[in-house]
Amino acid sequence: MRLTLRRKLLAILLLVNAVLISAVYYANQLAFEKSFKEYLQDSSRAKLTAILPTIRENFEMYGEGWMTRRHPHWTRLVGEFHGRSQDEIDDMVKRPRRGPPRHHRPAEPERREGREDRPPRHMRGAQARLVFKSATGELLKGKKDSKNKTLWLEVYENEDNSGKLLGYIGLENGLEISNSLDSVFANRQQHWFLGIAIIAMLVSSLLAIPFSRFLVAPVLSLRAAAKKIASGNYEAPFKSYSKDELGLLARDLNTLAITLAENQHSRQQWIADISHELRTPIAVFKAELEGMIDGIIESDEAQLHSLYDEINRLTKLVDDLHQLSMSDRGSLSYHMSECDISEIIGHTFDAHLATLKSKHFEWAIDVQSETVLYCDEARLSQLFGNFMQNTLRYTDSSDALAGKIKVVISQEENHLLIRWQDSGPGVDPELLPKLFDRLYRVDKARDRASGGSGLGLAICASIVQAHNGSIKASESELGGVSVDVLLPLEQ
Repeated sequence: MRLTLRRKLLAILLLVNAVLISAVYYANQLAFEKSFKEYLQDSSRAKLTAILPTIRENFEMYGEGWMTRRHPHWTRLVGEFHGRSQDEIDDMVKRPRRGPPRHHRPAEPERREGREDRPPRHMRGAQARLVFKSATGELLKGKKDSKNKTLWLEVYENEDNSGKLLGYIGLENGLEISNSLDSVFANRQQHWFLGIAIIAMLVSSLLAIPFSRFLVAPVLSLRAAAKKIASGNYEAPFKSYSKDELGLLARDLNTLAITLAENQHSRQQWIADISHELRTPIAVFKAELEGMIDGIIESDEAQLHSLYDEINRLTKLVDDLHQLSMSDRGSLSYHMSECDISEIIGHTFDAHLATLKSKHFEWAIDVQSETVLYCDEARLSQLFGNFMQNTLRYTDSSDALAGKIKVVISQEENHLLIRWQDSGPGVDPELLPKLFDRLYRVDKARDRASGGSGLGLAICASIVQAHNGSIKASESELGGVSVDVLLPLEQ
């Protein structure tokens, strides 16, 4: 038999109910026995307290002499304790301790006269006998070898429990349930408790079956939804209004389905964009070669340079794709060492100095903090090189109106902030988060004719993430785009 989640849950519920009901049953038993014993002890103590005046009176009249074996006042005290009438007490005092010889005893019916009101033998139990010991602890009344537990009560000379200590009046078996009727009552209560526990167990078992089905039903729905997602159907499978853990799991599953759908769409778009990017230079290259073969296009030096440019463009695109794939796999190697960020940025501007001057750019580097960082110098040079290429490619600059570049290096807590800003044209604010998506172009600022593949900023994001940093784009104070790179000072 397969041990399903419902059977496991049902077994757990039954086990918990059994343990809980058993604990309640035994706790009730212990509480009842303790309370009942305390009640009997309080009752016996009250009965002993009721005969204390008689004991004081006898001590005042006879001293310890009335503690002799056959003294009538002790017999009267016993009768008073057991609540007998005065006539019964007088009859007990007059009755000899031992009966006549066997041959003088009356017939059996006469011998049983007066005993019809006694309970049956199986209900008599142990007798509650009075015992007494002196103030020094000497037993004056009772059996010395008695092993029964005795309830003792001090007897003082005065009623306010002051004066001389006369002794201790006790009741054998006063600390236990010794009376037969009390034992019957206690046993009946125990049987009632046991019956209630059994009924509670049966009821809880009957309720656990539909309850376990109710709890497992959402899990079965989640399983069906997971199968639906695994088959490729990424529509949000749940409309859950529950706020418990299963409801949160259902919402997480919906989020997973939406994310998978977005990833599938991105993957399809990614493949389509790559195909388009590769097809364009190949089509141009093929067309020019066919024209040269057919004699339509002359095979001069200018035409060969055009073909060479298309091959370079195609090679760069393939290299960028390869670099991104290596980054996704974590195969790109990084060699970390202490580097000066300001020097890396300075080298980037030096490498593009001729282009910056020819396109009439103005630039400034503002260093506001220490710029030594533990990083990969080659990868960060590639990062700032991509920033520079994007700025040169998409920023308007002319002799009449020079383009502007401003780089600010500052420290924010335990991070180094590099802010790269350029002048217009800008990008719509809602499109800024998409700049780091692969093969994404903003139509107003980027076009294929400018040579961009749409992978440069995506590579930048991969480099920053490899340095445990973050990157984001925002509107620049100069009218263009501001890219903020936040790198930790300690790796």
